[in-house]
Amino acid sequence: MDEANEGQIKDQFYETLKLAIISCELPPGEELSEGYLAAHYGVGKASVRHALSRLGQDGWVTSRPRSGHVVAPMTMEDVVDIFAMREIVEPESAARAAGNISEAKLRRLNKACANPYRVSDIAAKRRFLLANRDFHVAIADASGSSRLAKSVTKLHDESLRILYLTASESELSDDWSRGHGPMIEAIVAGDRLAAHRTTLDGIRRSQDRVMAVFAAAPELITGRRTLRIPARLAAARS
Repeated sequence: MDEANEGQIKDQFYETLKLAIISCELPPGEELSEGYLAAHYGVGKASVRHALSRLGQDGWVTSRPRSGHVVAPMTMEDVVDIFAMREIVEPESAARAAGNISEAKLRRLNKACANPYRVSDIAAKRRFLLANRDFHVAIADASGSSRLAKSVTKLHDESLRILYLTASESELSDDWSRGHGPMIEAIVAGDRLAAHRTTLDGIRRSQDRVMAVFAAAPELITGRRTLRIPARLAAARS
């Protein structure tokens, strides 16, 4: 095998393993054995080591001396921080994308987010969550800023692990696809202020739903710590 093909195989396996992590096929805290990964995915150990090294650099796995690698744990601090970053970055990318992406494309991407799934159907949940990520990443790509687009993509990859746990508690496709409607209208109309506002509103609704799930079932979070409920959710409960 020439070096180019070998490098391509290593890169493909890195993407495969990353997807398995962000969609919780390999859940937070899971121990990763080089031998198991090589046998399970049918690749050589060189590809496994390459992928684990890159995933470690990107923060998806952690290395433990004399005990191999584990999927990076997820704490409530991580959840809060990811949503806080999304509130900063994503509304700005949506505002910049206003008027720069077609309604047909947004409707097509949103339609994929409306496909229902059974909570027990792992593959269907993965397709649903990836479709939701693709919807938001497409908007970021239309912002005209590669830095914003890369930031939104990374945040949505991180969000997938959080949202997968929420999607495992209830069927969300109809709720999420309808929630995208105001964003689509604002972006297609070229209304930057409305695009910013509706995107921020959507992020906050998503956070409130996620935090409600984790408040009811804190054991879903690996390395759980004290749960901090957003003020919006606390007010709604009182």
